[in-house]
Amino acid sequence: MLDIVQTFDPVTLSILWSRLISIVDEAGTTLQRTSFSTVTRESNDFAVVLMDEQGRSIAQSSISVPSFLGVLPMLTKALLKDYFPIDTWEDGDVVMTNDPWLCAGHKPDIGIVSPVFYREKLIGFIGTIAHSPDMGGVLWGAGSRDLYEEGLMVPPTKLISKGEPNATLFSLLENNVRAPLQTIGDIKAQIAANDQGIRSLHKLMIENDLTDLSDLSDAVINASEKSMRESIRQAKDGVYTYAYDTDGDGMGNGCHFEIAITIKDDEISVDYEGTSGAHPLSINAVLNYTYAYTAYPIKCAFSPDVPNNDGAFYPITVTAPKGCLVNAQKPSPLGARNITGNMLHSVVFGALAKAIPDKVQADCGSACWCIVLNGQHKNGKEFVEYFFLNGGYGARPGMDGEHVLSFPTNVANVPIEVLENDVSILVTEKSLLTDSGGEGQYRGGLGQRFSFKNVGDEALNISILTEKTATTAKGICGGEDGAMGSIEIIPERDFPKKGLDKLHPNEELILTLPGGGGYGPKIKRERTLIETDRLLTYTS
Repeated sequence: MLDIVQTFDPVTLSILWSRLISIVDEAGTTLQRTSFSTVTRESNDFAVVLMDEQGRSIAQSSISVPSFLGVLPMLTKALLKDYFPIDTWEDGDVVMTNDPWLCAGHKPDIGIVSPVFYREKLIGFIGTIAHSPDMGGVLWGAGSRDLYEEGLMVPPTKLISKGEPNATLFSLLENNVRAPLQTIGDIKAQIAANDQGIRSLHKLMIENDLTDLSDLSDAVINASEKSMRESIRQAKDGVYTYAYDTDGDGMGNGCHFEIAITIKDDEISVDYEGTSGAHPLSINAVLNYTYAYTAYPIKCAFSPDVPNNDGAFYPITVTAPKGCLVNAQKPSPLGARNITGNMLHSVVFGALAKAIPDKVQADCGSACWCIVLNGQHKNGKEFVEYFFLNGGYGARPGMDGEHVLSFPTNVANVPIEVLENDVSILVTEKSLLTDSGGEGQYRGGLGQRFSFKNVGDEALNISILTEKTATTAKGICGGEDGAMGSIEIIPERDFPKKGLDKLHPNEELILTLPGGGGYGPKIKRERTLIETDRLLTYTS
């Protein structure tokens, strides 16, 4: 008997596609509202992806960190190939791993995948990735010396088997992390999100008389691939190169990036030959993470409006020398790989500026500075709290950069009131920095000054990640660089720009975040914009 292929007219396909996105968005809301940590609940450091039975991405939640782009499909395909073949999955199974080479590049990112059964048939998978508050080892950041200091690494394991929790794994996790209530609570929130997605997908199947996802998956993926290829084909064929330097440790041991982007017909290949080797700090990235943060700016330039799924990325390949900064191998430390990944857009756009100058943006002022605070509440329970800070956004064709906004990551700020309520700190200043945005036809966004003091009785463990305190955000297409950032502690003493330390009672940390790069020659800037900048004190 021949299989009947179901076809969808454009209107029906559009409606179903929107429904699929609403399903993963609803699951994402479930995760966010049931999570225990600020990093998930407030900063939105998560993603939800619906996949077909082959592990191909069909729809990804609208609130998703770009570092998770394509990662869950990569993980699910690896699970099917090497760990759990298609015929071994049971209804009610949940698989977990935080293996950086299978998942999202460092141990705090936990991938949880659930099979979707419908009428006793496996029709697909739904997965979540979320940044766990803690996975043991040294406090999350750049302070570890190798992979093994970064805490537990759980290989692909059934967290739940046919509805029965794996008590041993839950106990292992609970007894090896600083804040078990937060960590286990977030993991259970991920499971709840998957369950919500499955229930909503069942409703869609019933309402539209679908028996599986294969035909709908093919239609969605093919439409995205077609759109992406058509956009790439409009660019001029060629090989476009760019070189870029970053802080590294901020103390003289920097990092160097080189990229070659080849556009040929309707495909793009990217190679990082010439990039620095692995760094002693844990700012190294694995290749799947590098792929995510390389493919994302390419998609933003060529096809920004098409929702994310496998098809949009079929035309893009990424390679890097084994063992280099962006293709790290064991036992290189990976904890702060986000600092490296968040700067790849600068390298990509720098090269693409020679091919599509009207579709790129300047370098952003920060690779999202990260602060982690750890200590004990008065009731004796330990906490791990994260918050993120941004410099200025890079300028774009026709538009100034936004202030204190990062690209490509979209993790949100933790409200000051929430932060001060959860941790014994007082925020003493949060202000925009005049003249910090790079000049140009379009100005880079402003950086900020953010300072806070330990007002408690005990020292807080602190992990800090900064960038562009030794380099600047680069202007593009004739635009000028943004202002450099800095870090200061009062009373004055040595304090790391990336790494671990303690914030003692009454010590104040003053963070000056860099501005974004400008776009186009400043001589072309309209006089009305110059006058407005001065009126609003964006420039002096």
